[in-house]
Amino acid sequence: MTFQQSLEWLQICAEGQTDGCVSPYVAVYLIGLLVAVPILFLVARRTRDLSTSTLLLMVVSIAINITIGAIIIALRLPIYVDSIGTVLVGVLAGPWAGALTGLLSNLIWSLLPVPGGAGPFTAAFAPVAMVIGLMAGFWAGRGVFRLRSDDARVGRFIALAAGIAAAGFAFWVVQLTIGVPELFPADAAQAIANQTQFVVTALIIVAIGVIVAWISGRTVFAFGADDPRIRTYLRVATAASAFALAFALIQLLFGPTGWLSTLNGSDPDADGPLTAPFGGADLTGLALDPTTALVVGVILGGVLAAGAWIWASRGENARLFPVWVGGLTTGLVAAAISAPIAAGLFGGVTGAGTDALVALFRTLGLNVFQSAFAQGLTSDPLDKTISYTIVYAILIALPITVRTMYSRGETTVSD
Repeated sequence: MTFQQSLEWLQICAEGQTDGCVSPYVAVYLIGLLVAVPILFLVARRTRDLSTSTLLLMVVSIAINITIGAIIIALRLPIYVDSIGTVLVGVLAGPWAGALTGLLSNLIWSLLPVPGGAGPFTAAFAPVAMVIGLMAGFWAGRGVFRLRSDDARVGRFIALAAGIAAAGFAFWVVQLTIGVPELFPADAAQAIANQTQFVVTALIIVAIGVIVAWISGRTVFAFGADDPRIRTYLRVATAASAFALAFALIQLLFGPTGWLSTLNGSDPDADGPLTAPFGGADLTGLALDPTTALVVGVILGGVLAAGAWIWASRGENARLFPVWVGGLTTGLVAAAISAPIAAGLFGGVTGAGTDALVALFRTLGLNVFQSAFAQGLTSDPLDKTISYTIVYAILIALPITVRTMYSRGETTVSD
């Protein structure tokens, strides 16, 4: 595919045309994203975050996002890892610079003849990338990359994690009982009713999480300065989070319905730029059966939990758990925003490796929106937690002289 061919999708579809073009309402949506670029630029300038060093970092970060994202899509992995640069800019240069980085990354990527590009899919998810940059700057300002084990704010992050767990349990109950309605049925009246039900249900679930977090943050996890309980609670929370991350990653990649189970050697997009990964090799035989996947997940999760426990027990190592909470919440918000975009604009199919999860959920009887939402809740929290962890490792490696080149580098990054 040549670069010129990659731009053919920019034309508006004629009547009856569906391929190689965008519908008028998608075109309006994309124009709105273009308008957002100068607005974000002006806002970031007013906050004095767009220094020369920040602009250079944005260029490098955009290249990192696109390069890693294209590799991940080519491998058909069920995660993205295309927001590392966005998070890095948000942490070092503030939320508005991070949002602008995310927006430009997706818009530029959509024009390039690489996996994930040459089409409207990546550009359509630019609002998600913007929010990721905003939240990275927000969490950096709340100290997730610099908290120590004697900081009373650790209790707030544990309480927030408890609230997320409560909201997750409430969502699971809803899914088992009334279910998540289809947001875009053919009947207009039914669509309004379903959307209203979804909003009300979502608000109730969020309220449950907020209430649990608020109560626990003022009772069980209400710590004072140098409270000896902080380190104990931190060890448990860090170890439990590490176990959950390892277990979820094993199930997502090696489980009976995970990534390997989808690599049957077929070309996922025979008419497009993508080809079957690994030379079309059939790797489904490497997927683990349910019992083995459970055992492997428990064992590896236990090993990682032990390592995280040791990490949290040494010195002032409080930072991993707050970093993971920041990534988890960012992923949840990203999932909530991306699901309507995927279902409403593209019917849940975007050309990424996550399409395999959408297809799986569809075979389980879920509608398009339910499948896109379930895929988001499966992939996004894990993906953003991994991205935050990678950024944390990058920040540790950066000399203090480099960090202080950016407006937020000195106050939001661990020493």
